[in-house]
Amino acid sequence: MTNRILPYPWPCCLVTGATSGIGLQLVRQLAEAGVEVVALGRDIARLEALSSRSAHLTVVQADLLDLDAIPALAARLVAAHPRLAGVVLNAGVQHDVRFDAEGYGPRQVRDEVAVNLTAPMLLAQALLPHLATQPHATIACMTSVLAQSPKPRAAVYSATKAGFARFADALRLQLEPGPVRAVELVVPLVDTPMTAGRPGAKLPAEAAAAAILAGLRSGRPVVRVGKARAAAWLHRFAPWILARVMRAS
Repeated sequence: MTNRILPYPWPCCLVTGATSGIGLQLVRQLAEAGVEVVALGRDIARLEALSSRSAHLTVVQADLLDLDAIPALAARLVAAHPRLAGVVLNAGVQHDVRFDAEGYGPRQVRDEVAVNLTAPMLLAQALLPHLATQPHATIACMTSVLAQSPKPRAAVYSATKAGFARFADALRLQLEPGPVRAVELVVPLVDTPMTAGRPGAKLPAEAAAAAILAGLRSGRPVVRVGKARAAAWLHRFAPWILARVMRAS
C-alpha cells in the first residue's frame, strides 16, 4: 500500500458476498481505487478467479450459514488485516417463490434469514471492538426497496431486509457520536445473478456499486441508489402506488 491519499476514509475494507453481483463490483472498484480489499465469499472457485485481479485484494472463504463460526472468523480477519475499517455487509439470498410454495420449507426459511439478517448482525457485533479502535470506521448494511414495500414472491427476503434496515438505524443511534458509523445502503432492482430472468428495468451492478461508493464518500447515513430514491418518496407520499408496482413484480 502506498502513502497516497485514498478516496475513502478506510485503508482496508471487507466486502461480503464478494464473488458476484454488486459485491463483485464493489470489490473491483475499491481495489482499483487503491483500497486494501478483503473479499469474503463461499465459492472457492470464484474466489480463486478473483484473487488474481489485484495486488490490493485478499480473498477469504467462509460460509455465513455457520453462525457459530462467525466470532472466530472475525478474529482471523482482524488479526490478518489490522487496518480493517470498512465493512460492507452485502451477502444475501432471495428465493423468488410464494411463501406457501411446495419445496419452500423450514430449511429454506431458516437459511434465508440466517444469511440476510442473523449472520451480518453477528459479524458486525464481532468486528465492532476492533472497528472502534480505528480513526474512521463504517459498517454498511445492504438493504432493498423491498424493505419498504414487500414483493409478494419474496416474503422472507422482504422481511429480512426490513429487519436489517431497522438494525442499521438502531446501530447508528447506538454508535453516535463515535468513530464508527452505521450506514444503510438501499438498492432497487439490480442486474445480478439473483435477479436473472426477472422482468423489469434493472440497474447494472457496476453502476449500483459506483453509486454506493459515492454515497459512502458523502457521509450520508442512508444511501439510496437509483430508483430507490423515487421509491422512498412514493412510500412516504403515495404508498399505494408503490404497493401496486410491487404486486406486479
